[in-house]
Formats: sequence, structure tokens, C-alpha cells
Amino acid sequence: MLDPELEAEGLGPSDFSRALGADWNAQREDIEAHLRGASVLVVGAAGTIGAASVRQLLPFKPARLELIDIDENGLARLARDLRSRGEAAATRIGFNALDFAAAPGLGLVAAQGPFDLVLNFAAVKHVRSEKNRFTLLHMIGVNVIAQQRFAAHLARERLARRHFVVSTDKAADPASFMGATKLLLEHVAFAEAEVPGAPSTTAARFANVAYSSGSLLESYLQRFAVGQALAAPKDTRRYFISAQDAARICLIAPHVCPGGRIAAPKFDPASGAVELATTAAAFLAARGRTARFVESLEAAAALQGSPGPDYPVLLTSRDTAGEKEVEVFKGAGETAEPLGLASLEALKPAPLDRQALGAALDELTLYVDGKNAAAGLGELEAVIGRVVPGFRHVAGDARLDDRV
Repeated sequence: MLDPELEAEGLGPSDFSRALGADWNAQREDIEAHLRGASVLVVGAAGTIGAASVRQLLPFKPARLELIDIDENGLARLARDLRSRGEAAATRIGFNALDFAAAPGLGLVAAQGPFDLVLNFAAVKHVRSEKNRFTLLHMIGVNVIAQQRFAAHLARERLARRHFVVSTDKAADPASFMGATKLLLEHVAFAEAEVPGAPSTTAARFANVAYSSGSLLESYLQRFAVGQALAAPKDTRRYFISAQDAARICLIAPHVCPGGRIAAPKFDPASGAVELATTAAAFLAARGRTARFVESLEAAAALQGSPGPDYPVLLTSRDTAGEKEVEVFKGAGETAEPLGLASLEALKPAPLDRQALGAALDELTLYVDGKNAAAGLGELEAVIGRVVPGFRHVAGDARLDDRV
């Protein structure tokens, strides 16, 4: 089941959550057999999905858990939470504030490895980070170049038995650079897994995680707490799962999904998608308030703090770069394969030109490292397009950072 709060706010798809819960219970014994007494590395452990996965891991009593995240404060919060829960007594846990693909991070992995399982959640995940060539190059650096370097390190030094990377539904027929870089992440992780001695590597795509860090729904909590208007783009649908469900997908996938495959929910995303304006109304209804939709900042400001149940929700145009009306899980050229689960299936990637991938990685690395003159968005789109046929960044008149 979804978290009760999500069910109350109509942020399903509850049928998928129930199917995933049944699969989790059916696979639990096998997962425990692999994880009890195991050595596990979690990269990006302080993020929403990473932290939820750590909490799901601990009851299986792995012997050792090494956590890496660039967010020092996030790791501190996670450490306090885990110690307070008292679930970590049977597991030796290391909390490491490191860049996972820089020399100190790679050194720690080599010193503490090998690992039975590596869960990799490191990412620049927001479309808002492709606003200019500098932030886009950082996104490419984290989501592609660093991932290739890390996967190659695992393979070369034989540091893992299994490697899992989290992708995104936006990687299916990407309309944003973020989605395209995540598709490249899948490509480079699977390519490095073909080296002799490399870990079996799988990935997963799934729906939006409700209330994840930096998300629109998280902003509802923050804005409502201080009496600010909520905001939502018009004519835009998304589908939501809880952080717990996301973590369960990430733990099931490495155990049931063959190497070189992507685990993805079996439900039709369009059928479970919810208008973002509807999520705002449901959020307010669960708190005894009524959404009053407005289309200007002035109208929203006039309603803020007013007595009565009405609460302002500012509707904005869907004209920001990289946005789709609704996302999908399976892209062109990808084929679905059964996993014997009610909730998940495997996706076989579309055929890949490995020579084109290598050439694109070399060129992108030169840009990221500053050894070539900084490229514009059009040039970077062209480089990525050689590996991701049909990639066309959806341009927009506005950026998310310009929105309320």
C-alpha cells in the first residue's frame, strides 16, 4: 500500500503499490538470503530514495554498509535518524561525505571493497539544472562522465558482484537533457558491465516519488507551513509512488532483473497519472482547506492569509523547457520482458552503437573537464543525439527557476 497520506491525497496508483507489496513479500525471503551478512555500498545515500533504501536494507541485517554522499548535512541527518531508530545494531555503518567518482571516493570504495551489492543513486535529477551550458555540463559530468568512471572502477578492480543504478522515466524518449543524460547513464553502466570481472548491472525506471527532496509536492509542505500560495503547471500529469515503494523497487531489481536490463513498473503510466493541479487540491482537502485556483501572483497574494477555507493555488502555463504532458516508461526500440512479477517487468534497451557511444563520451569529457571551449546547448544536444537517436530537447519560454 502507499503511505496513508498519499492514499488520502489521491496520489496513487494504489493498484501498482498493492502489486509491488505482494511482490515484495514474495521475494523477501530470497532478498534476505542475499543481504544477511552481506557487504553493501550505497552511493547517494542521503537523498530521498537512497535514504529510504537504506532503511529498507537494515532489517535484512547486512554485516557492513558503506554510505557515500556529497551532502554532508544530509548524511548527518541520516546517521541521527538511523541511530534513533535502533535498527542499525547488527550492521557496521560508515558515513562518508565524498564525491563518489573523485579520487578520494574511488579510493574509499577500493579500500572497503569488494561489495556484494552496490546501489547507486547519485544524480543531478532536476530539469532546472539544464538552464545554461555551465549547469548542463555539471549535469553531464555527474550523470554520465562520473558514472562511467565509477562503473569502470568497479569493473577494473573487481569491487562488486552486483551494481544497480537508478534511472528515471524521463529517460524514455527523452525531451529534456536530464532524461537524455539518464539514458546515457544506462548505456555506460551496461557497457562497462561487459568487461571481464565486472559486476552484473541492472537499472530501474519508475514514477515520481512523492515529497522527494526538491519536488513540487515537497514545496506544498513548505509553502503551506508558512501560508504561501501553492503552485502547479496547467495541463501536466504525473504519477506518484511513495519513497518506500521506490526503495523496494531498487532492492527487488538487482535480485530478479537480468544484467543489462531495466526494471520498470508494468502499469500504464497514463492511467495512473494525476493532474498536478489535482494534487494541490487533494493536498489542501486533506488539511481541511479548499483550493482556489488563480492565474496571477496578484490574485494569489490577495487570498493569502484570508479567513475561511479557501486557499490560493497559482496555475502556471506549461511552457518550461524539457517538460512533457505525461511521462512513459518504455521508449522507442525498447522491448518488454517478463520477470514473473505482478508489478515489474524488464526492459531490453534499444540497439546501441558502441563506437558512437565511446566517441560521444570522449567529446563530452573534454567539455566537462574544460579542455574544449564551453559548448552551447545546441552543440551538446548534437553530441548526445549521436547516441540517442531522435533526441530533441523540448525548448520553452521559461525556466523552472522563474516559477513560483
